[in-house]
Amino acid sequence: MSKQGKSSMEYAIEALTKDLQNGDYLRQTSPRDFDAEGYFAGFQDQRKARSIWSSTVIPRLISSSHGELRQVGLALQKKWASKSYRKQLDKARAQAEVVLDSVHKHQARILDHSYKDLCHTLQRREESFTEAKSTTSVTSTSRNDHVGTIALTHEHKEKEQLENADLLDKSKGVAPDKDDLAELDKNRATLDLEKDVEEKTIKRDDASNVVESEDEETGDTEDGSFLAPFTEQDRKSFADTFLKIQNKVLLPSGNHVEDVLFAAGVTKNQHSLLHSFIIDVDDDSVRELFQEEDWTFIMKEQNMSVELDDKDIVKTLDALKDAGSAEAIMEILNHRPLRLGNAYRMDHDYELKWLFDSVSKWIDIYTMPFSVFTSDATLEYFWRSQVWGVLDTLFYDIPNTLMIGGEGHGIESKQRRNQQQPGRTLRKAGGSKSDGYLRSFGSTKSDWLTIEGARNWDPFAKKYKMEAYWKLARQMHDIFRARTADQDPSTLKNFRTYGLIFGGPTIQIHVMASLGGASTVFRRRRPLTLAASIESFEENVVMLEIFMLLKRDIVRTLTPQRKRVSAMDLFKGTTTILDSEPISFTIPLAHPSPKKRRA
Repeated sequence: MSKQGKSSMEYAIEALTKDLQNGDYLRQTSPRDFDAEGYFAGFQDQRKARSIWSSTVIPRLISSSHGELRQVGLALQKKWASKSYRKQLDKARAQAEVVLDSVHKHQARILDHSYKDLCHTLQRREESFTEAKSTTSVTSTSRNDHVGTIALTHEHKEKEQLENADLLDKSKGVAPDKDDLAELDKNRATLDLEKDVEEKTIKRDDASNVVESEDEETGDTEDGSFLAPFTEQDRKSFADTFLKIQNKVLLPSGNHVEDVLFAAGVTKNQHSLLHSFIIDVDDDSVRELFQEEDWTFIMKEQNMSVELDDKDIVKTLDALKDAGSAEAIMEILNHRPLRLGNAYRMDHDYELKWLFDSVSKWIDIYTMPFSVFTSDATLEYFWRSQVWGVLDTLFYDIPNTLMIGGEGHGIESKQRRNQQQPGRTLRKAGGSKSDGYLRSFGSTKSDWLTIEGARNWDPFAKKYKMEAYWKLARQMHDIFRARTADQDPSTLKNFRTYGLIFGGPTIQIHVMASLGGASTVFRRRRPLTLAASIESFEENVVMLEIFMLLKRDIVRTLTPQRKRVSAMDLFKGTTTILDSEPISFTIPLAHPSPKKRRA
């Protein structure tokens, strides 16, 4: 007992609760029994309160360095899992009892049939069925025996129906009532379904280590989780990667970024960006891992060292922003600078030409008789080709670089997934696919930008969450790691990789940067939407300006400051390029995710 007369576990729970107070959800004193329904009754949103404890508090307890807190977390995890299992099992048993009751009622109707031979046979079988039921019900308290009871009942009824069919040939030629046989078939199908549901429910519960709050109508988890379970093998691989990290980022509090990410990631029960040491700044659960001063340090972003220094481009942008009508915009387009005439040079004037061509293409959207902004038709191809197609031509003036469209494998993703295959393999080289890549060609191929597209813009759709919160980040991580592998470590804080996701008239830019260590920071910019009317065309001009800045920042990284390599090092063929100055900056590979399997 502690000084306050409480057990060490109660004292630890109360201390943690006070430390984690959060508005209406954790404002009460620490409970004595976390299984009591009354604990959550005082919360305004009971489901969210449960979700907070199951997804945040319990993992934090388990990962705590405090021994008592860790014991509390393990006890709660086990207790909640047991409670959830009992609830699901009781529900399955109740459903099975309803089915069995229906079977009994049906048997009673069959026994009242007027044909003596058939009645005698059915009565004898009813007796055998009752005997089998009483035998199996003795051990039906356990879940395995319960499933066995259902299976036995199912098998008995199947045999009964087959034998009933034989009796029809031996009877007076008059079949039982069709309604009775139809109901028997219906009950048999119900038994099949309930048996399958029960077995799947138990298997799913046995494989799960943590309880998630579920929506009883849809079956989806409250937090919208759609990622695969994080297994013990994944946990071991994650720990092995962590132990190999040497270049950790020191935070103002004295902690290291990678240590914080590992402590949180190792307790996860689903795959997460934390397992690739990616900091998603838009994830509130990641924000809660860091102290205020540490988070300020992480959020401090390096300024872009690029700008639009072409006077004609700046002048044209200003004029387009001031134009408030289609006539004014057309007037600007009809008076192009002289340098776009006979004196045009692609290596010097292409960006200016691209600006005029893009505006000319977009202005048609507002002048054509069909309104794409009010139509409810599926216009995925239109938005991809006529609007966001300007991105395909943005990099035409960059040597050996082209925007590649279509569902294809990312080069870096393919390398990561297949690099551990020993020797030559018959396994088809695979990797994560995207709708587009900015790819450079030469002695080797490299990706610099990845693009994902959708039919329309819906931030709440599963496709958006999967791509914007998981797939795109991992692809950008693969690109970032590959592009920075041979760069001078002193320049890496200024290095960024980009990803785009668009749907309908909206596009969003994603950015990945480095803090100077093994971790990367993943940010989402504010979504940009094409103006719905010509009077707001200034918004479109700003979007084109952002695209040009994006291009210049990518081009800046196409010519990196590479590490110096001496002729002797190359002659020796050492795996470490500089023996006297080993490379200390290494971004780990993205943690492998389970392969999608066809159903």
